[in-house]
Amino acid sequence: MEMKRADFQGNIVGEGDDIAAIRPISLRAMSDADADRATALSAEMGWPYRSEDWRFALDLGHGIVAECAGRLVASALWWPYGDAFATCGMIIVSSSMQRRGLGRALTTNLLRDMGERTILLNSTREGLRLYEALGFESVGTVHQHQATTSADTAVSMSEVGDIRPAAPFDLRAILELDRCTSAVVRRSLLTELTRVGATAVIERNGNIQGFAVCRRFGLGYTIGPVAAKSVDDAKALILHFMRRKAGEFLRVDTPGDSGLSSWLAAVGLAEVGSVTTMIRGHRPDPSTAARMFALASQSLG
Repeated sequence: MEMKRADFQGNIVGEGDDIAAIRPISLRAMSDADADRATALSAEMGWPYRSEDWRFALDLGHGIVAECAGRLVASALWWPYGDAFATCGMIIVSSSMQRRGLGRALTTNLLRDMGERTILLNSTREGLRLYEALGFESVGTVHQHQATTSADTAVSMSEVGDIRPAAPFDLRAILELDRCTSAVVRRSLLTELTRVGATAVIERNGNIQGFAVCRRFGLGYTIGPVAAKSVDDAKALILHFMRRKAGEFLRVDTPGDSGLSSWLAAVGLAEVGSVTTMIRGHRPDPSTAARMFALASQSLG
């Protein structure tokens, strides 16, 4: 199966000299006008974000960028989910500016803006030491699976008859299932995801048992979030979109404790990397009635 380059995502930062060593440099709020230059920055690191991906992320949250000699050299974004919880990500420092304290300066600014919220992020290996120094603890992993898919494996699996396209009246049930699996309220995120992507639900006896969103992202499409009350339903929802996007580049980011990694590889979505999930503050306690099997993205959670 032909593989494209890794559609990777995480936080590239580093520790090093004081930020004064790279003056003149300015930090400011990120705006929609920065999307194209941010796209070039992420491409430098091998992350094929589209400008649309940057705009989508910024519309839902807040960002900081660093400029040096008229060039955008670093970025960092965060997303509030109520007053008690947030995620952060897309923390990128240009290769020419790494190990000079810029990653620490950006992250410190984010922490100040997020206040007393519990904060979750997914870190590459390079960022672990910095985040640990800032009070984050490792709590898990996320495994990135992707491939240009064929329909062969998906078609060989029987279709679950209870899957149907989501309707507008399903949003309330989707939000409740997402709240159970994430332990936070993410109304703005789920509203936007269901607006821009295709959403499928599993309904039995008038009750939503699972949902999945498939949307354009990076090199092709990403399937996530996927939340369900059983692993079989989560697999069925992923296969549902694998059938419909046969021949397209697909990506799934699955938590390490989901139990899906080996299965995803078996159905043609190879693992291409992993990141460490880290948290600062009180970890939310999700319900045990359902689980999150795939993330919206490593940054958004």
